[in-house]
Amino acid sequence: MLRLKDKRGVVLILVLSMIALFSAMIITFSSDEGLDIELAYNFHDSIQAQYIALAGVEAAKVILEQDDPGHDSLDEQWAEFPVYLATASSYLNGAQLTGTITDECSKFDLNSLAIKDNHTEFRKQQFQRLFTLQNIDITQEELDDLTNCIIDWLDPDSEVTMGGAEDEYYLSLEPPYHSKNAPMDSIEEILLVKGMKSEYFFGTENYDGLATYVTVGTGGKININTASEMVLKGISEHFNDDVVSSIIACRPFTTQNFSCVQGLNLADGSDESNWIKNNVLVVKSSRFSVEVKGVMPSGAQVNVKSVLERINNNARIVYYRIH
Repeated sequence: MLRLKDKRGVVLILVLSMIALFSAMIITFSSDEGLDIELAYNFHDSIQAQYIALAGVEAAKVILEQDDPGHDSLDEQWAEFPVYLATASSYLNGAQLTGTITDECSKFDLNSLAIKDNHTEFRKQQFQRLFTLQNIDITQEELDDLTNCIIDWLDPDSEVTMGGAEDEYYLSLEPPYHSKNAPMDSIEEILLVKGMKSEYFFGTENYDGLATYVTVGTGGKININTASEMVLKGISEHFNDDVVSSIIACRPFTTQNFSCVQGLNLADGSDESNWIKNNVLVVKSSRFSVEVKGVMPSGAQVNVKSVLERINNNARIVYYRIH
């Protein structure tokens, strides 16, 4: 009898254990199923947010292609892109679309440092003024070396400029990498250059940093209608506070007649003034960056950054990043 009772007790324990096990499996399955459903919805919303953001980029292309072919300035439709997207968002059933179009020709082109002609020294001075005007904590010797390191990074040869760096330095790093010896494809590449610190690029609480004021791919031409005060002051030592204030007051310029600007004489015949008038200052831009964010009511969001090059009012994508 005792053995029979023991067997019944063991069976009862086994049955109860199986019931508990199956219950746990059912709860886990239900939980996993709910998680899978939630993940599916999040994925669905992320895809929608991505397509909304991509639509914003396409809208930017249309706006730039329909723009006035004569000049580009901050009073045109492309500069009011955030307002356009806010209006579009009202038709998206709770989704939001935000973004901006920025004139890349309003900035200093890092790649222009590698152009070898009679104006190389002027370009180096332009780059260095972006440090001195922001009071970035760097000595003149360090700044000279950094400038030469950037030139070595850009130029096609492997000859080390005084204070610069080529493969011998970069291959000694961990992890090692080669000097590019070619133009930069994005401004973030400058962070790979010897002597370049992240705070110089991203800024601190005391200054904006270079990222706000530099670009690549414009050929060094700066749009006088869209350039910031910092970039305008960096063009030449002759672009002092009074000159820059006069430039801003005279905007928009529809031609390269800058006679309205007080205190600036670009007709004095000097090498620098001729170079600035004929090769630096323009009123029409060829490259724009577009940053768009698509946000769903669930909170899912996708950011798209694109750089558009416009030639003969045809805008094409030359850089693209989704994050």
